[in-house]
Amino acid sequence: MELEIWSLNGSHFHFGDQGLGQENTRSFWSSDSLFAALIARLAVLRDPQAVETWVHPFLSRDVPFLITSLYPFAGEVLFFPIPLAAAIPDGKPLSAQIRPKELKRVQFVSERLYRELLQGQSLADLQSTAVKIQGGRVWLTQQERHKLPAQFRQGSEDRIWQIEKRPRVTVDRASNRGSLFHVGAVHFAKHCGLWFGAQWLKPSQFHQDWFATLLYDLGEAGLGAERSVGYGKGEFSRLGHLTFPDPLQAWTSLSRYLPRSEEMEAFRYQRAAWKIQSVGGWLVSSQKSGQRRRLINLVQEGATLGVPSDCSAPYGRLVDVRPRYPFGIEYPIQHPVYRCGLTVAVGYGGEA
Repeated sequence: MELEIWSLNGSHFHFGDQGLGQENTRSFWSSDSLFAALIARLAVLRDPQAVETWVHPFLSRDVPFLITSLYPFAGEVLFFPIPLAAAIPDGKPLSAQIRPKELKRVQFVSERLYRELLQGQSLADLQSTAVKIQGGRVWLTQQERHKLPAQFRQGSEDRIWQIEKRPRVTVDRASNRGSLFHVGAVHFAKHCGLWFGAQWLKPSQFHQDWFATLLYDLGEAGLGAERSVGYGKGEFSRLGHLTFPDPLQAWTSLSRYLPRSEEMEAFRYQRAAWKIQSVGGWLVSSQKSGQRRRLINLVQEGATLGVPSDCSAPYGRLVDVRPRYPFGIEYPIQHPVYRCGLTVAVGYGGEA
């Protein structure tokens, strides 16, 4: 499989999670949010017919492309989510030199370490030789250090991103009294940012013509939350291509995942490992404001699953997350609101 790699450079972002307050933000952005943002920008630039043309192949299983979530990069080094099966000792005894708390802290590994994990290595195998930055949350190899920005090589910086809480004030219209609250912001160091990959599956002139245009427009419009106060501005750039193994017996996800019923066999893989995340939030529509999306459960990035025998990739599906109301109450949103659970599946060779 081949991924077309894009980078995102920007100042500060707010990537919220369901159930967390505004003072919290994640350091990366998930694939379903990026997919929804592309549809939203297409709706602004074109008409409903164009949106239908864009979405229809994904609903009919004639999928033109898949996208990963957005992950950190520093200089020339891209970082990837850990395949969860590689993070679990799987019943094997750990040596006295292994520090389990340090393993639990890791969020991302460099491309070189990621490829080693895909071949069956575990985090415990790599712990003694890995270079650790970002407070131990990010690992890379000694050979990759020269690809980091200068401030990392000189020892003056070891953090790709910083998260801060910015004060804000809201004023009550009736009493004119102000209330203080805080909003989390993730900042990336110089020559650092986010990247994602697009896996093109079938030729589609319409999607190929509009893909880059929508990304450039999204960077100008802003991505993530709190865009009305200046968050989320960025610039997308095409970096090149990467090749990874196709799924054979097992795979690990680079995107969020919403399985179809015929794909549930994947969760019976002997080393299957996954986490579930509830995804909700507000929707944007010209028909009605102030509506919340229907809550859905998605499998998080980094899941390690088997290859189902009765179906082939791409795995996952789209779902309409318009709010549902009791019988007799008219839907305020007359158009679908899609969330993408189609995932980029990378072949995983760590069979027991």
